[in-house]
Amino acid sequence: MLKQTILLPEVIIDSHCHGRDMEESHKTTVKQTLLEARNGNISISVLMPNTNPPIDWIYRLRHYITIKKQAEKFLKLRQQYLYFGITDFNFEECDQALRFPEVVGLKNYPKGEDMESVTTGKIGVMYDSTILLGMKLCRDADKVFAAHCDDPKIIAIEGNTIKAEVEYVKKIIESAKLMPGVKIVICHVSCRQSAELILQAQTEGTRIAMELVAHYLWFNKDGTNWNPNIDPIFYHCFNNLRGKEHRIFLVNLLTLNNPLIFIGSDTACHTKYEKLAKQLGGIPSNQEMVAVIVTLASQLGLSDEQVARLLSWNAGEFLNIPVSRNLVEYKLEKRIDDLQYNNGIVVNPWNGSKLLFPVKI
Repeated sequence: MLKQTILLPEVIIDSHCHGRDMEESHKTTVKQTLLEARNGNISISVLMPNTNPPIDWIYRLRHYITIKKQAEKFLKLRQQYLYFGITDFNFEECDQALRFPEVVGLKNYPKGEDMESVTTGKIGVMYDSTILLGMKLCRDADKVFAAHCDDPKIIAIEGNTIKAEVEYVKKIIESAKLMPGVKIVICHVSCRQSAELILQAQTEGTRIAMELVAHYLWFNKDGTNWNPNIDPIFYHCFNNLRGKEHRIFLVNLLTLNNPLIFIGSDTACHTKYEKLAKQLGGIPSNQEMVAVIVTLASQLGLSDEQVARLLSWNAGEFLNIPVSRNLVEYKLEKRIDDLQYNNGIVVNPWNGSKLLFPVKI
């Protein structure tokens, strides 16, 4: 029998969120993103630095924190957090950024020899020595080194394949072995091979966390569970969606009671025009994130405490974000998703998905 209610943590964390703003405010703003997060029962979002311009210098960090604080005040939210972007040339800036209480750590984006990043082209790391230095800075500050894993050399040959993700995961793990004690997050893990490498590294003592995001836990790459009325480009993201066997493997990881697994949305908004004209990667997902995890938890028979660990307690402890251990009762509403993003400017590929939405009692 379907549960009618669920106890969820008082503070729910989205460990991976793209707030855009500045020169990309036409896509979405920090205020709009945090409003949608609140609509999806998310209390704290961790914002990513691959903005335009990127958050890789202190003056930009200060500016973005001001934008964030204005949104917090307007929406009456608690403190939100963010990563600072590491590059091959901003080590002193990284050292300063890690002293900000809002900064949970450094974010590493791979960059190829053509000087283009695998994400925006405006921020990234080319040299392995930079990865090691970034890890040392994070270890010394007791903060986190987060990695987007997609190898630029492999992408140049065969695109955003599983191999491109896995080889960069290997690089990050090998680097971590040279920097004992550093805390690592592998962002938006999308395939079984990456997950197995991370789990093995955990058993060997590496402090490496696995971030699972909603769309890799829900959608198959072949489109069998997509909305047929929505153009396939709106399901295009980085890393790419994978086959059903990978999705099922990742879903089953939710049952492990592993303190080094937590959930992010990786919500990444682009306007309808941009997605169609420029084939950009990104799926908006913060309003559905909690509903997806609750729905999967119902299917897997997870306890309320297991869900609380995935949605709050694990990330809070690893990222040094203070959270309450209190639980709040929600009723569960089974409905077909019809949510909008940014007043319909951004097409929502979750439309049509059958989800259990938690609603505060």
